[in-house]
Amino acid sequence: MRQIFGSTRVFVALHSSMLRLGRFALAFYGTPTRPRLVALVAQEEVISSSGQDEPPGMHMIYLPYSDDVRYPEEVHLTSGDAPRATDEQIKKASNLLRRIDLKHFSVSHFANPGLQKHYGILEALALGEDEMPDIKDETLPDEEGLARPGVVKAIEEFKAAVFGENYDQEEAEAAAAKGGASKKRKAIADAASQKSAAYDWADLADNGKLKDMTVMDLKTYLTAHGLAVSGKKDAIISRILTHLGK
Repeated sequence: MRQIFGSTRVFVALHSSMLRLGRFALAFYGTPTRPRLVALVAQEEVISSSGQDEPPGMHMIYLPYSDDVRYPEEVHLTSGDAPRATDEQIKKASNLLRRIDLKHFSVSHFANPGLQKHYGILEALALGEDEMPDIKDETLPDEEGLARPGVVKAIEEFKAAVFGENYDQEEAEAAAAKGGASKKRKAIADAASQKSAAYDWADLADNGKLKDMTVMDLKTYLTAHGLAVSGKKDAIISRILTHLGK
């Protein structure tokens, strides 16, 4: 086995061997209090006529522990159950895309706002300027372009094709939020009902044993019957006795 000295040489030798053998490295990363296992995957250098397209190096990929792995339930839809866009919806979507299509789009046309701010700070420090230059974030949506009459009309037609003519977005969002809150309250009430059913509340009240129960257990009765759960233990017991007619 040939010995290689020096960290740079070791890295180059490891990198070239991983590429040649098609292997990845399993490594430890982090601290003793927060250990992580990672996979190091070698990336080969890509050079074209215009220069270096991709540099050589390693990709570090965090590997999950067994407790991190989830097995979501698979849902198999038949052709009749799966939603399908109508011809009208497809037509309106195509029209919208034509309206907002960026001609000759390239990511190189948009500067990284974080880097531009960094360069602006360096420039201000180098030139001794008191104020930072204004940095225009070109990655933000083009509000002026989206407000053009043709684009607005295409958006409204697409929304009408998908949601209907009388669709109100604010009303729909409010209804969805209300429905989500109602489902959450129902789930809490159902769980409390199941736990409350394990006790004979009338017998506990008759024998004066409610005071021996925890506040959390007492509140399951109140939640299950839609009663207020606020107050100290004596007030909660009094509320339960009143509801039981004791």
